[in-house]
Amino acid sequence: MSELVALKRKRLDYIDLLRVLAICGVISFHFLYSAIARGRTPNVSFSPISEWAKYGYLGVELFFMISGFVMAQSVRDLTFRQFISKRFLRLYPTYWLALLIIFAISSFGFWKKPGPGAQELYFNLTMFPTALGSSWLDAAHWFMARQLQFYLAISLILLLRLGKYLNTIFVSWAVIACAWYFLGLPTFHIWYLNGFFALITGGAIINIIREFGFTPFRILGLIASYLWAIDSRMAKTRWLNENRGPGHSALIIVLVISAVFILMSLTWNAHVSNFPIRGAAFAGTLSYPIYLVHDHIGGLAIAQFGTDTNKYYLYIIVVLFAILLGYSLLKIERKIMSLFSHKSRRMQKLV
Repeated sequence: MSELVALKRKRLDYIDLLRVLAICGVISFHFLYSAIARGRTPNVSFSPISEWAKYGYLGVELFFMISGFVMAQSVRDLTFRQFISKRFLRLYPTYWLALLIIFAISSFGFWKKPGPGAQELYFNLTMFPTALGSSWLDAAHWFMARQLQFYLAISLILLLRLGKYLNTIFVSWAVIACAWYFLGLPTFHIWYLNGFFALITGGAIINIIREFGFTPFRILGLIASYLWAIDSRMAKTRWLNENRGPGHSALIIVLVISAVFILMSLTWNAHVSNFPIRGAAFAGTLSYPIYLVHDHIGGLAIAQFGTDTNKYYLYIIVVLFAILLGYSLLKIERKIMSLFSHKSRRMQKLV
């Protein structure tokens, strides 16, 4: 039995494949739709696939579901200290390196858009700059603030030594928040009642069902997370039409969110979740640094050099550069962390 549980908790190539799908959606949204719609790349017009790329932002929703899935899979047996070292130290170093590279590249004098100030960089290092009255150095990084909120919640649960109740907590979270949402109760700016956590709890519940099976309570929680997710995402349609451009379809949003839930639920099938995919783990790991660096730097390059004549070639070059930069970030981060780990082991031996 213990071997079976260990097998279920190992890293899944299928989940890493979904990470790649998510980052592809986000990149297509930023370059093929958002940058053009917001006037960031004035010499580039929409492409035939821009109407579909406009929904690529929903790749972030897939990232949220994956985050919940992985957390439910990996954190249950961790202590508070172990969680801090495993998660926060993985989250921040790559993020800080990405910020430094973005700041350095965008500070070059030849860009049309002026570079950020040093104070903006300092505030962004916290991962919650808007709470300090600053703006994001890279607008795509708003996602990191939600991740940080989620990690803080898990940290508190582990600090209170409630980790063994995480299954119940995730399901209860979805049910209570869903009821809260549909009853129209005031949220009092409570982070964890935000619709993005519908995706996070949904991913966690899918993993819980995968590991421990169906119960009426878990089924109720999954239905609650799904209803909360689709309605809260549909509710943004008007905002999307007013702020990102007209023509967003609530029906397509529902279909994409439904597809995300279905794709995650396929992990219940052992043939799918345990199917080996060569290179998937590395590609999945690479999706995080690519996410961090692609938008701002890519937008600068397309705004500077892009035209309707060369845009497709430029898109390929920019994406390849983002992959190369993400790979370099990953290598640097691992090198730095290995040095710290080595020094820590040496200090422990001396003590």
